[in-house]
Amino acid sequence: MKLLFENITGKTCSYTLSDLCWGHDEPDGCIAVTTAKVDVSRRDSETVVLKGTFEGQYSTECDRCREQVTTDLYCKFEYLVTTRKEQVPELRDVECSEEDIITLYLDEPEIDVDEILREQAYLAMPLRILCSEDCKGICTGCGASLNSEVCCCSSEKGDSVFAVLKKLSTS
Repeated sequence: MKLLFENITGKTCSYTLSDLCWGHDEPDGCIAVTTAKVDVSRRDSETVVLKGTFEGQYSTECDRCREQVTTDLYCKFEYLVTTRKEQVPELRDVECSEEDIITLYLDEPEIDVDEILREQAYLAMPLRILCSEDCKGICTGCGASLNSEVCCCSSEKGDSVFAVLKKLSTS
């Protein structure tokens, strides 16, 4: 959904979007946003306030065992969207205000709500996705899923992480 900047008034307009889906073609997984609510209102002649929430799910593989996992996502967000030109200070340490952090500068007078929701969905995803907290992963030697199988590797372990190099020198 795209909103034309000039059509936004001082009165808050609310939009509800449902059944959005991103990433069907991506090997990492698929994000399905079941409900997104967005409120938009004009702050001044060059700035619009965009607030919202979304709920959804992310389907991907467990980072340890590669089993399919679905994780719930929820996010609240707020942006100040402006048509002003961004003032870039000299290259030096500058402290950003809260308003600087949430300000989105537009090249065109059009707000791409789908792109904002997609960005927020990616930011809401956990860094590590596990099928369970006690997931054992897969054996690096034989590839067995340690959650459901017994490893068929020898129980002989090296003294250090470099013990595998010892096997290479004897070959």
